[in-house]
Amino acid sequence: MNIMRTAIAAAAVGLMGSIALAQTAKISPQEFATMAASSDLLEIRSSELAMQKSQTAAIQEFAQMMINDHTKASKDLMAAAQKDGVTVPAEMTKKHASKVEALKTADNEAFDEAYIDAQVAAHREALALMSSYAESGDAAALKAHAQKTAPIVQRHFEHAQQLDKAK
Repeated sequence: MNIMRTAIAAAAVGLMGSIALAQTAKISPQEFATMAASSDLLEIRSSELAMQKSQTAAIQEFAQMMINDHTKASKDLMAAAQKDGVTVPAEMTKKHASKVEALKTADNEAFDEAYIDAQVAAHREALALMSSYAESGDAAALKAHAQKTAPIVQRHFEHAQQLDKAK
């Protein structure tokens, strides 16, 4: 369990660079679409794992909400990107894929803690991305998507933090 916690902590430290980038540097519409799509896929795939591995009702309910909300967000992102002439990648970034792989290898006893830690970190990163692009994005449809999605991500972040405190 300590190894998983260390791995999650290391991943969270790595996220800080992404958060700082999202908050300080203006990102292109393509960078935003790539990061947002990858974030959605991370949420969906990690939550599918939670549906299989977790025995905790509150975590399964949260995971199902993540699957539903991020599937919708992905569809909305694709529509916005198409309007702005931006391509949405079909796969996660290597960074996000490695997080899903880490969760796959977590034993059932450590899974819930690892999943919630990953959710808190991922939603912190996604909130920084959405808030930054909602404020200073260049592409109108993607900016509107970020403005609409940021409050939802904020609620997810707060919910994940509540689950984190309950563990």
